[in-house]
This record gives sequence, structure tokens and C-alpha cells, in this order.
Amino acid sequence: MTALQSIIKEAKAIRKKSPKMEWKKAVAQASAIYASKHKGKSPVGKKKAKKRVSGIKKKASKKVGVIRKKSIRKTATKRKPTEKAVLKSIKHAVSVQKQHMGNIGGHAIDRIKSAMSHLSHYEHTYKKYMAMPLYEKKLFAGQIKKLRHLIKETKTHITQLKKSI
Repeated sequence: MTALQSIIKEAKAIRKKSPKMEWKKAVAQASAIYASKHKGKSPVGKKKAKKRVSGIKKKASKKVGVIRKKSIRKTATKRKPTEKAVLKSIKHAVSVQKQHMGNIGGHAIDRIKSAMSHLSHYEHTYKKYMAMPLYEKKLFAGQIKKLRHLIKETKTHITQLKKSI
């Protein structure tokens, strides 16, 4: 069992004894108990130091030539893209998106048509079953239930397809 697991187990036991205590306080007490049992070493609450690097420009290196298996690199600072390049990339993305969305709309319409034909078929079959006498309806109860479910699912599917247009 890791230190953290044992501390959490102890904190849960403390919370069981006094349920109104906050979880942070219970963990702090459990951590203190763990530290007293393990010679003052508790892993909870210790933060690792982060290295901080600031003020250094990133440089891109370009391979110029190779001499005796050692490469010579030429360093140059990275340039920000111009406004013209950014606008060009945005226009391209918009045109690709419009083209893609246009294809989805046409495809969705075909799928709606097929779903509508399935729905009319299911409803027609359901009406046939419902026109039967009661003792025959009982024989086909499973099929009737499946048809109701298919009708409901197909209607939901059609509404979702209409939203995607």
C-alpha cells in the first residue's frame, strides 16, 4: 500500500468517527499520523520545484552542410506570419468548410428520404397488426412491440437528420 493510499484510508476512518469534519482537515490529521509513524516523512503537501526559463528567444536551425559527419547549422529567428498569409489561410479554411457542409446537406437529404420510406413501411405494417382480432394480436405481441420501437427510433433519427441540414 502506498503512502497516499494509507493516508486516504486513515482520513476515511477519521471522517467516519466525526462526519462533520471537512475532508481537508481529515487528510491533514491522517498525514500527521502517517508522518509520526514513518519518522516525520509525509508525501502529502510537498510540491515539486518548477524550472523557469524566460527571456530566451527560440531559434530555428537550418542545416547548411555536412563536413566529416558533423553538421553545420545556421541559426535564424522565427518570423511571425504576415497578415496576408493569415487571411489567406482563413479564407481557405472557410471555403473547405463550406464545400464540406454542402456535401453533408445533400447526403442528409438522401438519408432522410430513405428513413421516411422505412417509417411509412413500419407504420403500414403496424396498422395491419392492429387491425387483427385480439387473440391474433396476442400471438404477434413481440413483433408489435418491435415495430413500435422501430417507429419511435426512426422518427428520432429523422429529426436528428433534419438538424444536420
